[in-house]
Amino acid sequence: MENAPYQKLLSPMHIIIGLVLTLLVYIMMSCLLVPFTFSPDATIAQLQACLTAVPIAAVFWFSYHMFMVVLMDQKKQKAEATK
Repeated sequence: MENAPYQKLLSPMHIIIGLVLTLLVYIMMSCLLVPFTFSPDATIAQLQACLTAVPIAAVFWFSYHMFMVVLMDQKKQKAEATK
């Protein structure tokens, strides 16, 4: 399978940074969303908060990668224009 041109823009380090940041966002949202759950039981409330944090972290993952692809492409085009 042939790689698309945008797949060459991100290095493995960008992917690792994205994973770490996404994990931090997931943990932060899991803690912040507990007061907004409907259960009086602390365990169920934490479970609901953790499940709610999954799509939020996924949106963060996608937005981070879209931002990095655009940023790397702009840097690449700028470097090619100055040559």
